[in-house]
Amino acid sequence: MVQSVPTTLSDEQQLEALLRQRRQDSRRAHEIDADIRDRFLATRAIVVLDMVGFSYQTQEQGIIPALQQIYVLQETAIPILTAHQGRVFKQDADNLYAAFATPDAALEATEHLLTELNAIDIHASIGIGYGEVLVVGDHNLYGNEINLASKLGEDIAGDDEILLTAAAHDALTTTGWQFVRTVQTISHVTPTVYQLQRHG
Repeated sequence: MVQSVPTTLSDEQQLEALLRQRRQDSRRAHEIDADIRDRFLATRAIVVLDMVGFSYQTQEQGIIPALQQIYVLQETAIPILTAHQGRVFKQDADNLYAAFATPDAALEATEHLLTELNAIDIHASIGIGYGEVLVVGDHNLYGNEINLASKLGEDIAGDDEILLTAAAHDALTTTGWQFVRTVQTISHVTPTVYQLQRHG
């Protein structure tokens, strides 16, 4: 029997307590895993945005102008993502992480966002994943599709590109978007990637 972990604890404290139990008694791992899933598992579309040129701008112009660009990026991006029913759960230097109920909503939001960013001469690369994740509190999400979205947004996507994982692409219900399908290899992972063909 899994030792009771009160739901009155914060999500982070609950997860820590359950993982501690899991480490102390590996025979009950499946039982504890089921409890963790019951408490935290959800299906989300994950957006990972990486501002293009931050390192170069920091080197060429100094940290203060680069930080100002991050501020402008956040000031522009967060209201747009929120207006499309997204939730920004993490801001890390020139990266933004947001969660949506569906990949359709995530794609609509990011396409709109890139248009607005380009209008003020800010450029970004974006990855979108979709699948089961552990939602722990307001700022921590964990799951394979987050990892893949991060690789797409931070490592693979070019300037003003939106890349989707296979799971995100296959879950789309809105028609009319066009994609180019490729297979990429990065960090010993070989995901199938769908690049949105943007117009205008």
